[in-house]
This record gives sequence, structure tokens and C-alpha cells, in this order.
Amino acid sequence: DASTMSPRQYFDRLNQDYLTVYTPKERWFWTNYMGTTADHAAFAASETAYKSFIANPERIDELRAQIAVAEALPAGAEREDLLHGLNGWLHFFEINAIESAEGRRLDAHLVEDDTALFAKRKELTLYYANEKGQRTEGSTLVLSINLVSSDNEQVRKSSHDALLDLERWVVGNGYIDMVKRRNAFARALGYGNYFDYKVRVSEQMSPEQLFAILDGFEAQTREAQRRGFEDLKRRRGPDAVAAHNLKYYTRGDTAQRMDPYLPFAKSLRRWVESFGRMGVDYREADLTLDLIDRKGKFENGFMHHDAAWVPAAINFTSNANPAQVGSGELGLMTLFHEGGHAAHFANVAQNAPCFSQEFPPTSMAYAETQSMFFDSLLGDADWLKLYARNADGEPPPDELIEQKIEAEQPMAAYHERTLLMVPYFEWAAYSLPEAELTPERL
Repeated sequence: DASTMSPRQYFDRLNQDYLTVYTPKERWFWTNYMGTTADHAAFAASETAYKSFIANPERIDELRAQIAVAEALPAGAEREDLLHGLNGWLHFFEINAIESAEGRRLDAHLVEDDTALFAKRKELTLYYANEKGQRTEGSTLVLSINLVSSDNEQVRKSSHDALLDLERWVVGNGYIDMVKRRNAFARALGYGNYFDYKVRVSEQMSPEQLFAILDGFEAQTREAQRRGFEDLKRRRGPDAVAAHNLKYYTRGDTAQRMDPYLPFAKSLRRWVESFGRMGVDYREADLTLDLIDRKGKFENGFMHHDAAWVPAAINFTSNANPAQVGSGELGLMTLFHEGGHAAHFANVAQNAPCFSQEFPPTSMAYAETQSMFFDSLLGDADWLKLYARNADGEPPPDELIEQKIEAEQPMAAYHERTLLMVPYFEWAAYSLPEAELTPERL
């Protein structure tokens, strides 16, 4: 009973209760996404328990009452520390609590939707045509690297077609119903649609405020992208900007020539050495890395961690295929990006787990800042000269680095603009009238 606890007792108990529901959720998430278990029911149950905990509106009144008591305590560092933690939790629950029983019921259905689609997706196999024209199984990672590094247009075209098949599969296997249910949930809470809800909760801004920024960025980069495409067509022919050719003609030549200098086998060492020399400290965290592509494993790199203000337990993954050209650079990119996330959250040294977790009220923009800074280093000429080495220990020649820059720089606006796809698509999808939510429209 919160009313019988002192502010310190309540705070300590809340910290522990959060970890009690968060830790199993994180562990089930990791084992299910890595394909080492397939207990989707247990994963869904742990996710539901966590969502129920953070959605509990009673915590708001409890915390306000405890803060009032704590403010009357004798002044000093101990009181300030306690108030800091209690106010952190108050903000956390004000963001995540769902006051209506109907809203909490609908939220539970969203967890079921996500789990069901995830389970079905793990059973889907994608195929492309290899250099000999043979039908070959390929993960989204293999397909994506084919678009960058394969000299064979048949391989590139069939890989791109397979990724389009995945899009069609998603809209035909539950995505449309998920959009409808997510919108119903958001409207039950008083928001216009699910995108409106997510942006306001995660970023503390309206969609209109968000798109005022994104629209400005789009307008200011539009002409640079057009120039990049025109330049590419002049240099490589009109087919170079076809969807299945674009990445190859902007990166493929130099990606192949750079590959011997960025072997996957050296990725881990280069990450450790580079971060170590920059003074990155994980504060005694336990890091679990799962780096190799395999069937049944989730196909996007990510970082998750057990939220705590003691040494963190951090899991991160990539999906490298060491035999494939380009896998070393991609593996390094993931290590630097996800390792940047891990360094960020391992170094949040405040006094409650609400301050060190990647869900609201943590802003996505804030969470990505450090990780994207670190992964940007891999395109830096100085970094390549210092760390990239072939089997004979030689760095890439200056000429190759210059060619890499010359190939990629004209398309820099395009590559930055690809990040706009998700918000523009999701805003449009969640804003559609239900009658227009069809696979063809999407």
C-alpha cells in the first residue's frame, strides 16, 4: 500500500517493481528475436505485463502524494536526489499511463497483433536468383547487400523483387488490421490517429510541428537529389537510377574494392580499438553480441538493454554474412551504431531505471544522436586510413578513398532523404480513411 510507505520506501520499491516486469520482457524479447526460443506466448505475456505496469494511471496520484511528502523533508542532497527520482517516475507515468479501461484493453490487443505478425514473418522465406539463375534463399540482409555489391543485374533485380514481395506479404498478412486497431486505440485516448499519438508521446510535439521540420528539409534537399540523379544518369546511363540498380551504381564499384580492407573477421577488434581510443567506457556493463546472419533470427540490427542504474546488461545484434562482399563494412556499421546506443544507455548514471530506457518519454531523435555520430566515422577518410587494413596490413590507397567519396557525395542528399520514407509513409497510412486501407493503396 503506497499510502503506508515513506517516499524513500516507495521509490526503492518502484525501482524494483519496474525491473521485475522489465527484465523478463527483455529476456523473452532477445531469445525470441534471436531465434534461440520460439515461445511467442511467453513473450507476449511478458510484454503485456510490462505494458500493464507502465499504463497504470494510479501511479500518477501515488507519485504526486509522495513528492509532496518528500518536499517537506529536511533540505539536502538526499532529499534532492529522492525528488529527482520521484519526478522522473512521475513524468514517465504521465507519458505512458492509460486512464481508460477500454484504452488498456485495446493496448493489450496491439501486443497480440505485433506478436502474431512477428511469428508469421519468421516462417516466411524470401528467394532471389543467383549468378547461375538458381532460386536461392536469402534474408533481407543478403538481398540488401546484393543491391549494393553484386555485378550481376539478374541478382540485383531478383533481390529487389524479393523485397517487394515482402512488402506485399506484410500488407496481406495483418498490417492493415494492425493500422485499424492502432488507430482505434489512439482515438480512444483522444488522439487523431496512431501516428499522432506516437509523435506526441515520444517526441512531445504534434505531427504538424514535426512535418514543419521535415518539409523544410525535403524542400532544401530536393534540388540536390535531382542533380545527383542527373549526374548519375550522365555517367552510368539512364538505367543506373532504376530501383534495383541505384545502390550498385552509387556504391558498388568502391564497395567491392574496399571489401578486402574491411573484412568481417576484423570488425570486432576495430570497434573495440576505435571506441577504446575515443575513451568510450561501458561502466562495467555486460554486453551480449549476436552478429551472424542465420535462419530464424530477426533480420534488423538493434540494441536492447535491461534498464538499471547499476552496471547495465546490454544486448545488441547485427546480421552479417561473412562470405558476402560488403559484410565487413555492414558489420562494422552495426557495431558502431548499436555500440553507440549501448554506450549511451550504459552511461546514464541517474538513480532510477526510468532515466535509462529507450521507450517514451525518451525521444527517438535523442536516442539516435550518439549512435549516428559513431557510425558516421566509418565514412571518414582519416578513420579508414588508420583502421582499414587488408590481409597484408596495408591501408586503402588514397585514390580508392577519393573514388569512394566521389561516388557517394553526389548522392548524399538522396541517402539522407531516404530517412524521410518512414514518417511520410506512416503519416499517410494512419491518416487514410479505413475504406482506402487496401494493399494497392498502401
